[in-house]
Amino acid sequence: MNTNYHILYYSWDEYTYEDCIECMRQLGYTVDVITGNMKDYGVDEQFFSKIKNCCLTRHYDFIFSFNYFPLLSRAADDCQIRYISWVFDSPHLTLDSVTLPNTCNAVFLFDHYLYQKYREKGITTVHHMPLAYNRKRIENKINDIVPHYNHEITFLGKLYDDEFDFFEQIHYLPPKLEGYIQAIIDAQQFIYGLDFCDLLFDHEKCMEMAAHVQIDLGDQFFDHRDEIFRNMIRKKITVMERRQILDMIGQTYAVDLYSTKAPKQLPVNYQGYADYISQMPEIFYTSKINLNMTLRSIITGIPLRIIDILGSHGFLLTNYQAELTEYFTNGKDLVWYESREDLMDKIAYYLDHDNEREQIAIHGNEKVQKYFSYTELLPKLIHSALHT
Repeated sequence: MNTNYHILYYSWDEYTYEDCIECMRQLGYTVDVITGNMKDYGVDEQFFSKIKNCCLTRHYDFIFSFNYFPLLSRAADDCQIRYISWVFDSPHLTLDSVTLPNTCNAVFLFDHYLYQKYREKGITTVHHMPLAYNRKRIENKINDIVPHYNHEITFLGKLYDDEFDFFEQIHYLPPKLEGYIQAIIDAQQFIYGLDFCDLLFDHEKCMEMAAHVQIDLGDQFFDHRDEIFRNMIRKKITVMERRQILDMIGQTYAVDLYSTKAPKQLPVNYQGYADYISQMPEIFYTSKINLNMTLRSIITGIPLRIIDILGSHGFLLTNYQAELTEYFTNGKDLVWYESREDLMDKIAYYLDHDNEREQIAIHGNEKVQKYFSYTELLPKLIHSALHT
């Protein structure tokens, strides 16, 4: 494979940019970084001109960014080069931009369910690729830590009970529709591997909701309102699920929570915000059990949190996700739970079986080193983008 790519990398101060750029350069790629805030993801002529001028004054094989920016697609289309986007957010509204079918695009989605959804809509510019981590940085960090445990159980993630819990802001649905949605929310919290929103909140139900909740993304976006409604419900499920599970575990065990703000009325030890680069690997490494509860908007995919935990030699206890079975063996590389009762049983078991837990963490780390490092996935991603 060609190792002399010249890349224009757009960074929006995402937490993955240092790792990705470092690994691109390890692979022998030349990377120029451009930064700056867009006033509008679709229309910002000043920023658009800035990108175009870069592409016209120097030769680039492609523009690269994490997440999808319609403005970058427009610039790449005008300059007749590729735009490669690797999406790690879910949901990610800009994927509904009218620019997504642009032939310059190669957009990589880590959730196979989402990839299939766009393919079914006739969008051929999307591809499937899991997310990655910087193996070298993590290994260097871990090697400096004397093995010990600081935490019994750790959950690192948002609770989402904030102004972005949009479903909570809707107070004017008819009782019958509100009850139907609440039934989906209540049932989904106890089921993994099957998405009730897709099955039960069909287009007819979305039309009912649309009569009371107005969503207008403008003429720069396709009308994918139904999926926006479903994702509002999925987020509410996540909010309730995370709070209820942390409350349940915290009644019996010591749980350390790292999040953006202190929780209200939860029996956990709030530890504040953890920096992705400097703090997270040590937290995962020094926790007996790292708990993952995947956002319900990620239907089948492997979230980056799972890769980060295993990459940091951490033991992982997670909900089931369909794509886990493509790479990992349950009980050997990581452990997934199938119900809340099963979760509590497995917490008790693995807290009491240190050697077994530590062997699982070793095997899980071996798997992510083999399949999920940037130096493993970037060449595949770029080759696929430039030759399909």
